[in-house]
Amino acid sequence: MKTTIAMLTASMATAILAHPFDTRSQQCNIAPSATPSAKIQPLSSPTASTAQACQKLCAADSSCKSFIFGLPANAKAPTCKLYSVPAAQVPNQGNNLYVFDKACSDKAVPNTKPTQDKPRGEVKSKAARDLVCNTAPSGASNSKIQPFATPSVKTAEKCQDACDAQASCQSFLFGLPADASAPVCKLYKVAPSKVPRRDDELYVFAKGCPAAKVPTTAPTHDEPRGQAPSEKQADNKSGTKTESKNDDKDQAQTGEKAKTSAKANNNNNNAAAANANNAGNNEQKHN
Repeated sequence: MKTTIAMLTASMATAILAHPFDTRSQQCNIAPSATPSAKIQPLSSPTASTAQACQKLCAADSSCKSFIFGLPANAKAPTCKLYSVPAAQVPNQGNNLYVFDKACSDKAVPNTKPTQDKPRGEVKSKAARDLVCNTAPSGASNSKIQPFATPSVKTAEKCQDACDAQASCQSFLFGLPADASAPVCKLYKVAPSKVPRRDDELYVFAKGCPAAKVPTTAPTHDEPRGQAPSEKQADNKSGTKTESKNDDKDQAQTGEKAKTSAKANNNNNNAAAANANNAGNNEQKHN
Protein backbone atom coordinates (compact mmCIF):
# COMPACT_ATOMS: atom_id res chain seq x y z
CA MET A 1 0.00 0.00 0.00
CA LYS A 2 2.78 2.41 0.95
CA THR A 3 4.61 1.55 -2.25
CA THR A 4 1.50 2.34 -4.31
CA ILE A 5 1.02 5.73 -2.60
CA ALA A 6 4.67 6.57 -3.11
CA MET A 7 4.41 5.72 -6.79
CA LEU A 8 1.28 7.86 -7.20
CA THR A 9 2.93 10.79 -5.42
CA ALA A 10 5.99 10.54 -7.64
CA SER A 11 3.78 10.34 -10.73
CA MET A 12 1.84 13.47 -9.73
CA ALA A 13 5.04 15.37 -9.03
CA THR A 14 6.38 14.43 -12.44
CA ALA A 15 3.16 15.61 -14.10
CA ILE A 16 3.30 18.94 -12.29
CA LEU A 17 6.90 19.50 -13.31
CA ALA A 18 6.07 18.61 -16.89
CA HIS A 19 3.03 20.89 -16.99
CA PRO A 20 3.50 23.76 -14.53
CA PHE A 21 0.75 26.22 -13.81
CA ASP A 22 1.94 28.66 -16.48
CA THR A 23 -1.31 30.60 -16.56
CA ARG A 24 -0.66 31.92 -13.05
CA SER A 25 2.69 33.39 -14.01
CA GLN A 26 1.80 34.81 -17.42
CA GLN A 27 2.80 38.42 -17.98
CA CYS A 28 0.34 40.15 -20.26
CA ASN A 29 0.36 43.79 -21.34
CA ILE A 30 2.77 45.08 -18.70
CA ALA A 31 6.04 46.97 -18.84
CA PRO A 32 8.98 44.55 -19.12
CA SER A 33 11.09 44.66 -15.98
CA ALA A 34 14.15 42.46 -16.55
CA THR A 35 17.63 43.98 -16.38
CA PRO A 36 18.95 44.99 -19.81
CA SER A 37 21.21 42.31 -21.27
CA ALA A 38 23.10 42.22 -24.54
CA LYS A 39 22.48 38.47 -24.67
CA ILE A 40 18.71 38.87 -24.88
CA GLN A 41 17.84 40.20 -28.32
CA PRO A 42 14.62 39.85 -30.31
CA LEU A 43 14.30 36.96 -32.74
CA SER A 44 12.70 39.29 -35.25
CA SER A 45 10.78 42.56 -35.58
CA PRO A 46 7.88 41.75 -37.91
CA THR A 47 5.24 44.23 -39.03
CA ALA A 48 1.99 44.00 -37.05
CA SER A 49 -0.82 46.54 -36.76
CA THR A 50 -2.18 45.21 -33.43
CA ALA A 51 -0.91 43.33 -30.38
CA GLN A 52 -3.15 40.43 -31.39
CA ALA A 53 -1.47 40.29 -34.82
CA CYS A 54 1.94 40.36 -33.11
CA GLN A 55 0.84 37.45 -30.91
CA LYS A 56 -0.19 35.42 -33.96
CA LEU A 57 3.26 35.94 -35.45
CA CYS A 58 4.76 34.69 -32.18
CA ALA A 59 2.44 31.68 -32.17
CA ALA A 60 3.60 30.79 -35.69
CA ASP A 61 7.24 30.70 -34.54
CA SER A 62 8.09 27.62 -32.46
CA SER A 63 11.07 29.37 -30.85
CA CYS A 64 9.04 32.43 -29.78
CA LYS A 65 8.02 32.54 -26.11
CA SER A 66 7.02 36.19 -25.70
CA PHE A 67 6.66 39.45 -27.58
CA ILE A 68 6.59 43.19 -27.01
CA PHE A 69 4.20 45.57 -28.71
CA GLY A 70 3.35 49.26 -28.63
CA LEU A 71 3.27 52.58 -30.46
CA PRO A 72 6.35 54.64 -29.54
CA ALA A 73 5.71 58.27 -28.61
CA ASN A 74 6.90 59.82 -31.85
CA ALA A 75 6.20 56.94 -34.23
CA LYS A 76 3.54 56.54 -36.90
CA ALA A 77 3.62 52.73 -36.88
CA PRO A 78 3.65 50.31 -33.92
CA THR A 79 6.56 48.06 -32.97
CA CYS A 80 6.36 44.26 -32.66
CA LYS A 81 9.34 42.22 -31.43
CA LEU A 82 9.45 38.47 -30.84
CA TYR A 83 11.63 36.89 -28.12
CA SER A 84 12.88 33.37 -27.38
CA VAL A 85 12.65 33.94 -23.61
CA PRO A 86 9.61 34.26 -21.30
CA ALA A 87 8.19 37.75 -20.76
CA ALA A 88 9.74 37.89 -17.28
CA GLN A 89 13.20 37.85 -18.88
CA VAL A 90 12.58 40.51 -21.54
CA PRO A 91 14.60 43.66 -20.73
CA ASN A 92 12.89 46.93 -19.96
CA GLN A 93 12.22 48.80 -23.22
CA GLY A 94 10.48 52.03 -22.32
CA ASN A 95 8.78 54.08 -25.04
CA ASN A 96 5.31 52.52 -24.64
CA LEU A 97 6.46 48.96 -25.45
CA TYR A 98 4.81 46.35 -23.22
CA VAL A 99 5.49 42.64 -22.96
CA PHE A 100 3.20 39.62 -23.43
CA ASP A 101 3.82 35.92 -22.94
CA LYS A 102 2.98 33.77 -25.95
CA ALA A 103 0.10 32.07 -24.11
CA CYS A 104 -1.70 35.25 -22.95
CA SER A 105 -5.47 34.91 -23.39
CA ASP A 106 -7.53 36.91 -25.89
CA LYS A 107 -8.96 38.91 -22.99
CA ALA A 108 -5.49 40.26 -22.18
CA VAL A 109 -4.24 41.04 -25.69
CA PRO A 110 -5.50 44.25 -27.38
CA ASN A 111 -7.11 43.72 -30.78
CA THR A 112 -7.49 47.34 -31.94
CA LYS A 113 -4.90 49.55 -33.57
CA PRO A 114 -2.88 51.57 -31.04
CA THR A 115 -3.01 55.35 -30.74
CA GLN A 116 -0.87 57.85 -28.84
CA ASP A 117 -3.56 57.88 -26.10
CA LYS A 118 -3.75 54.06 -26.04
CA PRO A 119 -0.30 52.95 -27.25
CA ARG A 120 -1.08 49.22 -27.07
CA GLY A 121 -4.64 49.50 -28.34
CA GLU A 122 -7.72 48.13 -26.60
CA VAL A 123 -9.34 44.77 -26.01
CA LYS A 124 -12.75 44.83 -27.66
CA SER A 125 -14.98 41.79 -27.55
CA LYS A 126 -17.47 40.93 -30.27
CA ALA A 127 -20.22 41.50 -27.72
CA ALA A 128 -19.21 45.18 -27.51
CA ARG A 129 -21.15 45.79 -30.72
CA ASP A 130 -24.38 44.80 -28.97
CA LEU A 131 -23.84 46.92 -25.86
CA VAL A 132 -26.45 49.54 -25.01
CA CYS A 133 -24.66 52.88 -25.19
CA ASN A 134 -26.14 56.38 -24.97
CA THR A 135 -29.77 55.41 -25.52
CA ALA A 136 -33.00 56.12 -23.68
CA PRO A 137 -33.61 53.51 -20.96
CA SER A 138 -36.43 51.12 -21.83
CA GLY A 139 -36.81 48.88 -18.78
CA ALA A 140 -40.17 48.41 -17.09
CA SER A 141 -41.03 50.79 -14.27
CA ASN A 142 -39.88 49.16 -11.07
CA SER A 143 -39.45 51.00 -7.80
CA LYS A 144 -37.11 48.27 -6.56
CA ILE A 145 -34.48 49.20 -9.16
CA GLN A 146 -32.73 52.24 -7.77
CA PRO A 147 -29.23 53.64 -8.30
CA PHE A 148 -26.75 52.61 -5.63
CA ALA A 149 -24.63 55.74 -6.10
CA THR A 150 -24.94 59.21 -7.66
CA PRO A 151 -21.39 60.56 -7.99
CA SER A 152 -20.79 64.18 -8.92
CA VAL A 153 -19.06 64.24 -12.31
CA LYS A 154 -18.95 66.58 -15.30
CA THR A 155 -18.96 64.15 -18.25
CA ALA A 156 -20.33 60.76 -19.26
CA GLU A 157 -16.74 59.54 -19.50
CA LYS A 158 -16.16 60.36 -15.82
CA CYS A 159 -19.47 58.71 -14.92
CA GLN A 160 -18.23 55.56 -16.67
CA ASP A 161 -14.96 55.80 -14.71
CA ALA A 162 -17.00 55.88 -11.49
CA CYS A 163 -18.90 52.78 -12.67
CA ASP A 164 -15.65 51.02 -13.59
CA ALA A 165 -14.38 51.62 -10.06
CA GLN A 166 -17.32 49.66 -8.60
CA ALA A 167 -17.29 45.89 -9.14
CA SER A 168 -21.07 45.71 -8.68
CA CYS A 169 -21.84 48.42 -11.24
CA GLN A 170 -23.31 47.14 -14.52
CA SER A 171 -24.66 50.33 -16.07
CA PHE A 172 -25.07 54.05 -15.54
CA LEU A 173 -27.33 56.95 -16.45
CA PHE A 174 -25.97 60.32 -17.48
CA GLY A 175 -27.36 63.59 -18.77
CA LEU A 176 -28.19 67.22 -18.13
CA PRO A 177 -31.87 67.60 -17.16
CA ALA A 178 -33.75 70.45 -18.84
CA ASP A 179 -34.15 72.46 -15.63
CA ALA A 180 -30.70 71.70 -14.17
CA SER A 181 -27.39 73.54 -14.23
CA ALA A 182 -25.27 70.45 -13.50
CA PRO A 183 -25.35 66.95 -15.06
CA VAL A 184 -26.59 63.85 -13.25
CA CYS A 185 -24.74 60.53 -12.98
CA LYS A 186 -26.42 57.43 -11.53
CA LEU A 187 -24.84 54.00 -11.10
CA TYR A 188 -26.88 50.78 -11.26
CA LYS A 189 -26.31 47.15 -10.30
CA VAL A 190 -28.49 45.92 -13.17
CA ALA A 191 -27.96 45.61 -16.93
CA PRO A 192 -28.91 48.65 -19.08
CA SER A 193 -32.00 46.85 -20.40
CA LYS A 194 -33.41 46.71 -16.86
CA VAL A 195 -32.92 50.38 -15.99
CA PRO A 196 -36.47 51.84 -15.80
CA ARG A 197 -37.62 54.08 -18.66
CA ARG A 198 -37.66 57.83 -18.07
CA ASP A 199 -38.98 60.94 -19.77
CA ASP A 200 -35.96 63.19 -19.24
CA GLU A 201 -32.51 63.71 -20.79
CA LEU A 202 -30.78 60.93 -18.84
CA TYR A 203 -29.61 58.14 -21.14
CA VAL A 204 -28.27 54.73 -20.20
CA PHE A 205 -24.85 53.20 -20.90
CA ALA A 206 -23.48 49.71 -20.30
CA LYS A 207 -20.39 49.60 -18.12
CA GLY A 208 -18.30 48.23 -21.00
CA CYS A 209 -19.30 50.75 -23.68
CA PRO A 210 -16.30 51.54 -25.93
CA ALA A 211 -14.69 54.96 -25.64
CA ALA A 212 -15.97 56.04 -29.08
CA LYS A 213 -19.57 55.83 -27.81
CA VAL A 214 -19.14 57.62 -24.48
CA PRO A 215 -19.30 61.45 -24.59
CA THR A 216 -16.20 63.19 -23.31
CA THR A 217 -17.37 66.82 -23.41
CA ALA A 218 -19.43 68.61 -20.78
CA PRO A 219 -23.14 68.44 -21.64
CA THR A 220 -25.25 71.43 -22.63
CA HIS A 221 -28.99 71.81 -23.05
CA ASP A 222 -28.48 71.41 -26.81
CA GLU A 223 -26.26 68.34 -26.24
CA PRO A 224 -27.60 66.97 -22.91
CA ARG A 225 -25.13 64.06 -22.82
CA GLY A 226 -22.22 65.91 -24.40
CA GLN A 227 -20.44 64.69 -27.52
CA ALA A 228 -18.71 61.36 -28.06
CA PRO A 229 -15.31 61.28 -29.83
CA SER A 230 -16.92 59.83 -32.99
CA GLU A 231 -19.48 62.68 -33.07
CA LYS A 232 -16.80 65.33 -32.64
CA GLN A 233 -14.81 63.86 -35.53
CA ALA A 234 -17.93 63.88 -37.70
CA ASP A 235 -18.59 67.53 -36.82
CA ASN A 236 -14.98 68.43 -37.58
CA LYS A 237 -15.18 66.72 -40.96
CA SER A 238 -18.48 68.43 -41.70
CA GLY A 239 -17.01 71.78 -40.69
CA THR A 240 -14.01 71.22 -42.94
CA LYS A 241 -16.25 70.41 -45.89
CA THR A 242 -18.42 73.46 -45.23
CA GLU A 243 -15.39 75.74 -45.03
CA SER A 244 -14.05 74.24 -48.25
CA LYS A 245 -17.36 74.82 -50.01
CA ASN A 246 -17.53 78.39 -48.72
CA ASP A 247 -13.97 79.04 -49.88
CA ASP A 248 -14.80 77.68 -53.32
CA LYS A 249 -17.92 79.81 -53.43
CA ASP A 250 -16.01 82.93 -52.39
CA GLN A 251 -13.35 82.26 -55.00
CA ALA A 252 -16.01 81.79 -57.67
CA GLN A 253 -17.72 85.05 -56.68
CA THR A 254 -14.38 86.85 -56.69
CA GLY A 255 -13.66 85.48 -60.15
CA GLU A 256 -17.05 86.61 -61.48
CA LYS A 257 -16.52 90.08 -60.01
CA ALA A 258 -13.09 90.25 -61.63
CA LYS A 259 -14.56 89.26 -65.01
CA THR A 260 -17.35 91.84 -64.70
CA SER A 261 -14.88 94.56 -63.73
CA ALA A 262 -12.56 93.67 -66.62
CA LYS A 263 -15.49 93.75 -69.05
CA ALA A 264 -16.59 97.15 -67.77
CA ASN A 265 -13.07 98.55 -68.13
CA ASN A 266 -12.92 97.16 -71.66
CA ASN A 267 -16.17 98.87 -72.58
CA ASN A 268 -14.97 102.16 -71.10
CA ASN A 269 -11.71 101.96 -73.03
CA ASN A 270 -13.55 101.24 -76.29
CA ALA A 271 -15.90 104.15 -75.69
CA ALA A 272 -13.00 106.49 -74.99
CA ALA A 273 -11.26 105.38 -78.19
CA ALA A 274 -14.42 105.93 -80.24
CA ASN A 275 -14.85 109.43 -78.82
CA ALA A 276 -11.25 110.26 -79.65
CA ASN A 277 -11.72 109.09 -83.26
CA ASN A 278 -14.90 111.13 -83.68
CA ALA A 279 -13.19 114.21 -82.33
CA GLY A 280 -10.32 113.72 -84.81
CA ASN A 281 -12.67 113.34 -87.78
CA ASN A 282 -14.63 116.48 -86.84
CA GLU A 283 -11.42 118.48 -86.60
CA GLN A 284 -10.30 117.35 -90.09
CA LYS A 285 -13.68 118.36 -91.58
CA HIS A 286 -13.49 121.75 -89.95
CA ASN A 287 -10.03 122.36 -91.44
